[in-house]
Amino acid sequence: MPLWNIYHPVGAYTADEKQEMAKRITNIYIIPPFYVGVLFHEQPKDSFFMGGESRGDFVRIRLDHFARHIAKDVEWTASWLRKANAAIAPFVQDRGYHYELHVGETPQELWLIDGIRPPRPDTEAEKKWKLENRASPYDPQEG
Repeated sequence: MPLWNIYHPVGAYTADEKQEMAKRITNIYIIPPFYVGVLFHEQPKDSFFMGGESRGDFVRIRLDHFARHIAKDVEWTASWLRKANAAIAPFVQDRGYHYELHVGETPQELWLIDGIRPPRPDTEAEKKWKLENRASPYDPQEG
C-alpha cells in the first residue's frame, strides 16, 4: 500500500482537483488500485513553517510504501520518482508551489489489509485482488 499524505495550504485544491490528483497518483502504480491511499491535509499559513518562517506556498508530500519498495534499484528509483513527479506536477510545480516529496518504506511483513497479509507480488492471489479491487482470503501457498 502506498499512502500519500499531502500537506497543502488551505484552499489549494478543490474537491474535483483532489479527485484528479488521487487518480493520477493511483495510475502510476501496477498494484491493485485499492492499495493506493491519498490523504489531503490543509495547513493554515500560521501552522506551517520552513526554516522558522511561516509558509503559505509550500506542499509537503509524505509517502509510505508497503506493497513494493523502490529503493532497491537506483535506475528504477529514478524512473519511478520521475513518474510520481509528473503525476503531481500540475498541482504543485505548475501552480508555483514549492514542494517536497519523501518516500518511506515499511517491510511488507509488517502490513495487513482487513486482517489479511497481502499476497506476494505478481502471484495469482495478487492478480485476483487487482481484478476484484479488494482484499479477499487466499491460500497462502498460492500467494
